[in-house]
Amino acid sequence: MQENRDNDIRRNEFVDAAEKLFRQNGIVDTTISSIVKEMDVAKGLFYYYFKSKDDVIEAISEKYNEVFNEMMNDSMDGRDYDARLRQFINNSIRSFRELNCKLKGDAEDVDLTELSLRSMVDARRAATMKLQHLLDEGNRTGSLNMEAPNYCACLIISGIIELIRQEEATDADIQRLIMNLIEKTGKEN
Repeated sequence: MQENRDNDIRRNEFVDAAEKLFRQNGIVDTTISSIVKEMDVAKGLFYYYFKSKDDVIEAISEKYNEVFNEMMNDSMDGRDYDARLRQFINNSIRSFRELNCKLKGDAEDVDLTELSLRSMVDARRAATMKLQHLLDEGNRTGSLNMEAPNYCACLIISGIIELIRQEEATDADIQRLIMNLIEKTGKEN
């Protein structure tokens, strides 16, 4: 059991080193050689844990999405539907804001596109599905009367992502806009 724990620790050290170098230099300009040099280990050790640089990118994306999902589920155990919906929107905003920060390089010209695409696709999918389930619940319980909750969930999550990407609206602004949108589309039908 100790060996598995040590393997996990060592694997995470590679992920952390690669993440640091990606943020500094970009994905294309970070090589496996630079990762092992950063860790001061033999190149063969890298291949013990990963088949390629692509596997490291996937591991970083999984790490980001694990944190994202934990943040999304924070305080979602309330009984009141409106409170849970509001909490979900708040969690979504915080989670996407955090993910957006992680997906930026240390300099403006650092390219993390490959990591961004993987991480954001998974996060968008997870958030959209969770919101759709919440909107469906609202329709079932009579808290909402929303047409096409699957499309509404997609539009809402996409809107949150875009507003965060633009870096102009505050979290409170986004929360207010989204809740007003849900009020208008889901309660006035």
